[in-house]
Amino acid sequence: MKRLFLGVVLAGLSSSPAHATVGPAVLGPLPLSTESVALLADDALDDVDAALVAWDLPAARRALERAPDTPQTKVKRGVVKVYEADYAEAEALLAEVLAEDTLAEGSAALEEAQHYLGLARGAQKALAEAITITSDDGHFEAVFSSDKDALLAPYLFDAMADARERIGDIIGVVPEHTVRFEFLDKATKLALVTPLSVENIRTTGTVGVTKYRRVMMITPRTMVYGYGWLDTAVHEYVHYVLTMRTDNLAPVWLQEGLAKMLETRWRRTDPEPLAPSIAYRLHRAIEDDDLVTLSEMYPSVAMLPSAERAALAYAEVETMLGLLHERKGNEGIARLLDKVAAGEDAEAALAFAWGDDFDAFMGEWKRVTKARTASGEDGELDIPEFKDGDASPEQFGDVFSALGGGVARQHARLGALLQARDHTEAAAAQYEKARAADKRARKDPTLAKRLGRLYVELERFAEAVPLLDIAAAVEPEDANLAAAQGRARLRSGDRDGAAEALGRAVRNNPFIPTLHCDLAPLAPNEARRAAEQRLCEE
Repeated sequence: MKRLFLGVVLAGLSSSPAHATVGPAVLGPLPLSTESVALLADDALDDVDAALVAWDLPAARRALERAPDTPQTKVKRGVVKVYEADYAEAEALLAEVLAEDTLAEGSAALEEAQHYLGLARGAQKALAEAITITSDDGHFEAVFSSDKDALLAPYLFDAMADARERIGDIIGVVPEHTVRFEFLDKATKLALVTPLSVENIRTTGTVGVTKYRRVMMITPRTMVYGYGWLDTAVHEYVHYVLTMRTDNLAPVWLQEGLAKMLETRWRRTDPEPLAPSIAYRLHRAIEDDDLVTLSEMYPSVAMLPSAERAALAYAEVETMLGLLHERKGNEGIARLLDKVAAGEDAEAALAFAWGDDFDAFMGEWKRVTKARTASGEDGELDIPEFKDGDASPEQFGDVFSALGGGVARQHARLGALLQARDHTEAAAAQYEKARAADKRARKDPTLAKRLGRLYVELERFAEAVPLLDIAAAVEPEDANLAAAQGRARLRSGDRDGAAEALGRAVRNNPFIPTLHCDLAPLAPNEARRAAEQRLCEE
């Protein structure tokens, strides 16, 4: 890790007139003047700030040891405690210095104390009954605001073990300390521990934030359909190591571009293609010259005015950094990050890594990306939905408009009504009649999903497999669909296919009740098998 320290110049101090010895009776240096104390404090506290920017807590602690005991030093001690996740001690220190009323009104120290005191109190409220689990290798720890979410830990640690190695090869940083994840079960709790408002979080579908030397995430348990929480965890980890790699000098657009590009690297060797609806929006934005500018992404993509603009911003920077990596490889990324870490403007750094000026890069990116997104299709964005109330996420209504107005649609609608009333055999029969009546219906993913999941429920697994394959090709990240597909494949004897499908379910929503019953026989070792079996029986 590159470290930046603003060193305190001490050379020559011991020979200054104020420290000259006058016979054996003088036992030590005379007291420093008020001005000297202030200079020493400023230098030491600047070093604390520099160390915190780089997330180098040992350096921050060393700098604090050199700092005189001033109100500003007390503030920094409290701030360091927040970074150490010692929230109670941070609150005590910061509340004490604010109660002393020694910080000047409107001063940076006062604002800093108030900000971090709010974070310390918010974190204690958000994590009041938290439990902590540490990976066997000590590289990661997961803190859960609810013990219901502890089942996430083994899947998180498995994914992060792969991410740690693979992303380290590209970014050039592998943390030696334990990386902390905090899992929260409400949007309001995420707002308590970050600068984001609940409105920011809900408007853009923000589920993860990396700040203050930790990753803070919403558990998939509190989402209607779950969400890609493992990819999100890796996305946030990329932010974490980028902060270390560049001493926190990487701008938002560069951070988000690399995080999006690398968030699936733990499970595949190349970035996942853009969703058709995202590709469509990016294509249109390039054509209409309506891109989110890089400056608009500051201070956070989560603060953009809509989920549409946030999704567009992510797509822009992901494909920008993806093009650089595609053409220049890991070496290009390293050249870019080296320049940024040295303090160079990020656009100039990208141009250097590209080998031409920034406008030339943007011209080539637009040309390539416009061609690659030409086949995108308009559609709704897949934004994580927070649970509000106890409404069932499965809606049984007229979702078969793609079938037109003929007999197939009539049978399909009748099947949906019967399914809503738990008449599963009769519903399956109507869905089969719909498929028989129209060639389009036999390929319709919505109908295939409904019928396939019914066949799993009816334990007609062999019949379910081809139907669920049709549906999963269109919605691979639908956790409930993936769980049904995994069960159908497992019960049909396809263990490899089952493991792949169940893995998709886990990385989106491991809280599906039946999931762990099917994971148990596929577990890699006896300890994991027993754990999955316990979850199955709960």
